[in-house]
Amino acid sequence: MDVVLTPPGIESARREGVARTASVLFGREREAADLRKRVDRALAGSGGAVLVTGEVGAGVTSLVSSALAEPARTGVPVWLGAADELGRRLPLLPFLECRTGDGRALYRSSPDLAELARTAGGAVSLAATSGLLLEAVEEQCARGPLALVIDDAQWLDDASVALWRRLARAAEDLPLLLVAGVRHRLWSRPVESLVVAARLAGDVIELGPLPSEAVLALAGHRLGAAAGESLTTLLAQAGGNPGYLLELLDVLDRQGGLRRGAAAVELAEGGAVPAFTELAELRLAELSPGAAMAVREAALLGRRARMADLAAVTGQSTTELVGAVREAVSAGLLAESEDGLTFRHPMLWRGIRESVPDVLRWSMHVDTARRLAGSGAEPVRVAEQLEQAGPVLDGWAVGWVRQHASVLVEQAPELAVPVLRAAAGDGQLDDRAKVLQAALARAMLRARRYDQALELARNIVASTADPVLTAEVAWDLARSLHLVGGHTEAGRLCEEQLTRDGVPPALRARLAACLVYSLMVLGEPVEHRLAAAEATADALVRASGDPWASGGLMLCRAVAARAAGDDERALALLSQADDVLSGPEDGRPELRAVVLSELADLLGESDKRVQSDAAQARANASATRSRTHNSRWTAVAGFALHLRNGAWDLAGGELAELCRPDEPQPMLSAHCAYAVQQAVCAQPEGASAQLRLAQQVAGARAVGRSATLLRAAEAIAAERAGDSARALRALEGELTAERAPGAAYRLVWCPRAVRYALDCDHLELAERFVGFARESATAQPLPHRVWVLAWCEALVAADDARLCAVAEYFRSAGRRTQLAWVLEDLAALRAATGQTASARMTLAEALQLYRDLGALAEARRAEQRLRAAGVEAVPRRRTGRGRAAAGWEALTPTELTVAHLAGRGLSNPQIAERLGISARTVQTHVSGILGKLGATSRVAIAQALVRREESPTGG
Repeated sequence: MDVVLTPPGIESARREGVARTASVLFGREREAADLRKRVDRALAGSGGAVLVTGEVGAGVTSLVSSALAEPARTGVPVWLGAADELGRRLPLLPFLECRTGDGRALYRSSPDLAELARTAGGAVSLAATSGLLLEAVEEQCARGPLALVIDDAQWLDDASVALWRRLARAAEDLPLLLVAGVRHRLWSRPVESLVVAARLAGDVIELGPLPSEAVLALAGHRLGAAAGESLTTLLAQAGGNPGYLLELLDVLDRQGGLRRGAAAVELAEGGAVPAFTELAELRLAELSPGAAMAVREAALLGRRARMADLAAVTGQSTTELVGAVREAVSAGLLAESEDGLTFRHPMLWRGIRESVPDVLRWSMHVDTARRLAGSGAEPVRVAEQLEQAGPVLDGWAVGWVRQHASVLVEQAPELAVPVLRAAAGDGQLDDRAKVLQAALARAMLRARRYDQALELARNIVASTADPVLTAEVAWDLARSLHLVGGHTEAGRLCEEQLTRDGVPPALRARLAACLVYSLMVLGEPVEHRLAAAEATADALVRASGDPWASGGLMLCRAVAARAAGDDERALALLSQADDVLSGPEDGRPELRAVVLSELADLLGESDKRVQSDAAQARANASATRSRTHNSRWTAVAGFALHLRNGAWDLAGGELAELCRPDEPQPMLSAHCAYAVQQAVCAQPEGASAQLRLAQQVAGARAVGRSATLLRAAEAIAAERAGDSARALRALEGELTAERAPGAAYRLVWCPRAVRYALDCDHLELAERFVGFARESATAQPLPHRVWVLAWCEALVAADDARLCAVAEYFRSAGRRTQLAWVLEDLAALRAATGQTASARMTLAEALQLYRDLGALAEARRAEQRLRAAGVEAVPRRRTGRGRAAAGWEALTPTELTVAHLAGRGLSNPQIAERLGISARTVQTHVSGILGKLGATSRVAIAQALVRREESPTGG
């Protein structure tokens, strides 16, 4: 006889859902095999206890039924008990009412038990009852194997937990299998301790969400046909819960929400919302009125809600809400999170929200916003409600938005855009609406909606005479134009605003500093205007005392000092700017991040690696405090450090965030840097695609560092295609232009240009490149520049010994990328002079270094270069192409570093600060690590690290 665990009154078992699928289990093969092994051990005489846990609807009952069906058919007794919330007041009731093989309650099988059951409650009778229950189980085991199942064990009373522990200890020597079905909820302390102990002993079978393929298999089994694309997308919102998934299919079928085609079942148009609503109402109907109301209010707050906010909108204290919340958590609607509550399943949250008509829901959101504001909630929390309050806001909401516009723009620009748009309206702009429109323009700029912001800003300037308002918008707009290479337009905008009367001194000084930056970047064509602009800015900065303007002007002067070869003055100016910008207001952390990144680059150029990395970490932290996109300000500056240190995959992770295809405000220098990174690391197709995109974004605007990076990417692409002449042309203009000689980011590519010139027999041009390196080293004789000059001279002179000395310097300085490059050049020189064995060994070191750095494209290019010279690389020990697909060998060097830091318990922000990258990039690396190691959590990474360290092979 099949075992079906449906004792009367057990609501969770009624909703298991999977039991209705003819005992077919989907996605639970591993868990089912585990439970059957335990059944087999019990049948063999050595039992034990196991907890099967999962949320309501996860299939706990179905799994247990499936595992025990075969033993029941062969005559093995299965005793079935269940706990419930009300029964907790009657100790040991789940065991006393346990159904035995003949269907009777266990307590009826013994007169002594029946008598004690009637008098249960006293300490003596509890002890006696527990003893008799234990004897009854042992007597049954003396006759043969026994399976004892307690469902809904999350409701076990303290005495039942104690008895379970006694039975579990006895089961080790008996043919007894104890199985408890435990649904996720706010467990009592004794039940929680039972679960914790079982987990430590490995006696918990956890039923998590079904994987997507199991969801589709279950749906196909239920429907008798495959789920189509639209239905598959909808089923994902069941959160992998089989019970909810089957209920959703039932409701859709009953409501006519399914459309059956020849090959698949699709979702009918408009079928999702009614189904979600009905499911939500069914769940709410199972709650008390107070708990149902609390859940409805929580749904308005969002999928995640803070207890303090829920108390504010319900008018109850958090203490008064405890009962309602516990009830909702126990029912599987809500779950505890780090900062409050969260809805377990998106479809239930959507169903509860969308059960309210739009107009009424909009009004409720405004009312919720008003209550949150009255309780002193953060402006962002209030704005989240107003975002959901419809296309037009009422008078109170518009007034509140006007009062808090600046805070919203700085703290949450993406959220501020729709809220400010709704508050400003689409009618005639009066003075108050213009203030909102100006704030909207600033929010769009911060949200990188560049085209929309530019159009709106121009409308504001054309339609208002308020000089303060237009100057504020112009200042924001100029800074954004600098990011995207619009330096000419930014300079013109600043000049126009500086001619207007009524601009406050601080804003006038900031605009003047922005103008200096624009003219400085544009270089020679406007050099005659730069001195006058700098003098004007200096006077305005002194008069206003504005920190941002002062720091911005110091940054400009520091960049100019570096270009002139005066690093000592640049260092002093950057340190002074860092001090001036230490405050949190008026965008100072944002500018301070730029200052610190420039400082990190300067220190790195002097091979002060520790100080450089520390400055870059401070830059990242400062940008994070500004609530701006960290990588927009620091990734390109950090790219220079990653290039020196050889952390190419770190550089790629940061830059990829800025170069997404859907990026609304392309950052010119980021695309150019990413083109270099892809050229060094990626497959040819990916590198070519990024180079085309960088060329498209750049157009004719690439100047300074952006231009150098773009030309370097073009040169690498040409060399990869075997066209040294085109590679030479790409770098020639950058290295022979009449510019200040201290441009370090150009000097990096000078040895490569010398090699291209020699390959093309352009000795005169090679000498010109050497001359550029000599000018740079003479203007500022830093060790790195001196050794780059030595490298270039050694290439022209074919000097083996000198190249060896250059390699040793780069090795000692930790400049791993340049070390790999010079080793490749040394291998090529030795091949050309007949030192084949030595060339092969040198090439092997260069290739290993390239691979360690993630510069796989460089490795392939170097192999081809030396193969043409008659030198084959030493075969690698590991077979196959590229990295392994899984396991520790599949991790990149950066992923390995992140894995070790995560395994030591560091959080993503802590790892980001340690490595000088964004937390978002760290999360990307962690996701890759989890996939390659087959791990499911950071704890699993730590455990894998321990196993690896303990393994004799380190694997």
